[in-house]
Amino acid sequence: MKKAFISILGTNDYLECRHNFGDIITDTPVKYCQEDMIKIFCKDFDEDSEIRIFLTDKAKRTNWLDNGHIDRKTNLPIPNKGLQTRLNEMHLNCKIKSIEIKEGYSEEEIWEVFQIIFDSFREEEEIVVDITHSFRSLPMLMITLLNFAKQIKKIKISGIYYAAFEALGELDAVKKIPADNRVAPILNLTSFADLQDWTNATFDFINNANATRLKELIKISAKKSTIEKPAEKFFPSKVINQLDHLINAIGLCRGNELINFPFDELKINLASLKSKDLPKAFIYLVDEIENKISNFNNNINSLTITTVDWCLSHGLYQQAITHLQEFTISLVANDCNLNLNEKNHRDLISQAFRIFSQNIPEEDWKEPASINKALIKEILNNKILRNLANVYNSLTDLRNDVNHAGFLNKAKSVDAIRDRLSNIFNSYREILL
Repeated sequence: MKKAFISILGTNDYLECRHNFGDIITDTPVKYCQEDMIKIFCKDFDEDSEIRIFLTDKAKRTNWLDNGHIDRKTNLPIPNKGLQTRLNEMHLNCKIKSIEIKEGYSEEEIWEVFQIIFDSFREEEEIVVDITHSFRSLPMLMITLLNFAKQIKKIKISGIYYAAFEALGELDAVKKIPADNRVAPILNLTSFADLQDWTNATFDFINNANATRLKELIKISAKKSTIEKPAEKFFPSKVINQLDHLINAIGLCRGNELINFPFDELKINLASLKSKDLPKAFIYLVDEIENKISNFNNNINSLTITTVDWCLSHGLYQQAITHLQEFTISLVANDCNLNLNEKNHRDLISQAFRIFSQNIPEEDWKEPASINKALIKEILNNKILRNLANVYNSLTDLRNDVNHAGFLNKAKSVDAIRDRLSNIFNSYREILL
């Protein structure tokens, strides 16, 4: 896999120090944190990997090239190996690139920096990021840019790091500490990029009824959990799979699955996610998901309205029409103690709606009504059928128009279909709730 380490070089005359990251403590003091980060995080870099150092003109003069700082007392260059020399002396297997950027003093320059860094990314490469010396607005820009590049160039962020030299204390005091005794912590800020992934995934679910990204992130977390606790099953995977199944059951019009769906179990499982080992901010995102499905339950009247409302909220108009019509038949079947999964019963109910609405005389009934007259008469007396007959028939016309893809004569426009469906649904809401 293509890999890259990216860093923005600063302009200060840095003090040498060692670094620690977790259990790792480097042995030799270095002037530039990039030296130690590369040692720690880029051990597996090969000839297809790159180290990209972004630098302004001043950073190039002061810290990329040798002897770039001037002694204020003597006005002479301070002897120093610049980062370019130091990286070359590491004899790395990967390519080393210096890429010049503007200072970022204007919006135009900031966008130019954005473009330069974005253009440096290769498709699907794995990125290690150092933001220690990212000046002014660049840390925020970098986080935004990385998220953008994840979507456009499918890059993977393997780590975002910050060397906290300031943790050692005031500069004048630190200067008095021997270089070997200066140990600056390297902070792992990768979770900020992870948070954006979780946020995007939850946004996709809430606004687009799509749990694909959530499943992907849970899958990544599951792999980590399996490594840490091989004997334990990763509970969040079950929960998100339940959620995904619900979404697909709505999208594919699986009404019977919805009627029998374990909504209470899903809600309990979602609530329990808050105690699991997931990014802390995901607790708040779970609240949004819980709110999104809060109205779902197994009461068929309520479920009809909630399911269709979900479809309309996400532009699933054809599914909304199908659910509304088929749930109507199920409502009547349920109220008449008929088998709502029996095709013959459903056909009889559909025919009864037509007989009632068109006031068809008994002698003109066709099969299967003509051979099931007693049952048809019972259905015709059903209160739900009588209350919903008019809106049901309007829905039938709309369903034919949509299912024929608008090729029939006098096909309705998109706006007309949406308006008509909205009016029909409001009528259903008033009757059923």
